[in-house]
Amino acid sequence: MRETIVRALRRQRVTTAVAVLLGLLWGVLTGWASRTGGPAALLMLPPLLMLAWSLVPIFGRPGTADLRVDEHEPAFFSAPRFRTNYRCAILGFLAYQVTYPALASPDEFWWIYPSISGPLTVVLTVAHWRRVPGVALTPTGITAGDPLRHVHVPWEALAPAAWVYPLRIGSLRLPVRSPESVRRGGIIRRRQVDVETWGLDVAPELLAGAIAHYAAHPEHRAAIGTPEEYARLRHVLAGGG
Repeated sequence: MRETIVRALRRQRVTTAVAVLLGLLWGVLTGWASRTGGPAALLMLPPLLMLAWSLVPIFGRPGTADLRVDEHEPAFFSAPRFRTNYRCAILGFLAYQVTYPALASPDEFWWIYPSISGPLTVVLTVAHWRRVPGVALTPTGITAGDPLRHVHVPWEALAPAAWVYPLRIGSLRLPVRSPESVRRGGIIRRRQVDVETWGLDVAPELLAGAIAHYAAHPEHRAAIGTPEEYARLRHVLAGGG
């Protein structure tokens, strides 16, 4: 699992660096064009189109893969899919807003956009440098998160009779009955525990079924991470009893 996450983090770091660099340079180019009478309006269009295009995968086809088995951790886990990351596109747009107003705006309030976009660019860059989306089921609980937030939910914190249900496109909500036992971290913290699935390389219905199964059957949790247990889990979820 660690090797998979490290490779995904390297890809995300490259994407993050490219997004920030392109955003800064495109802002310089657009600002220079607006000062020299160039096609500034046309140059402002690509960042907006990229921002809109990056949101398309959230509403696209969800993952279809199985959970992966890690006998060393032990865990059943999913790594992120290598697809358009809307957060990186937002990051590039924020970087664009740092340089463009400084070069293009002649009024006295030009500094407002950079003063907001600059700190946000730094915060998001650091977040993307440290963590990728992922989820892992372990004998002790569920660990899930993304660059902005992460949680660890002990199995005992879940309502055993409740089903894990979709909150919106690309997300699952966990039926937590004792929120005080959930460990939360990251920039964004919510009382409700949601697992973002649109960027994960796993079928959401499989992940939801696995979580619900172990919430209701504590006797099988100790075997999580073994190929035999995963084979049994798939058999049960397929209706094998």
